[in-house]
Amino acid sequence: MENNPVQIRKIHLDGFIEILVELYNKGVDYIDITGVPDGDQDRMAISFTTDYMMEGAEENFKDVPVQGMDINELLNQKLSDEDLNQLI
Repeated sequence: MENNPVQIRKIHLDGFIEILVELYNKGVDYIDITGVPDGDQDRMAISFTTDYMMEGAEENFKDVPVQGMDINELLNQKLSDEDLNQLI
């Protein structure tokens, strides 16, 4: 299998850093970043599991609706700037 570098371009730092700080403050120690480079608009998503959290941090997410997307769905879907801002 060939390793090709993936570069996700032009991610707005304000929103990105804000969500990372919020996740960290709620007890998330690790995240996965999934990205799909696309000619006009790159796409990315942040995900994590309970394995990535400090013990007991699940309570911080009990009132948050679970949002998820299959990676194949992500690869086949075009996201707008608004969609990206909601993911970040």
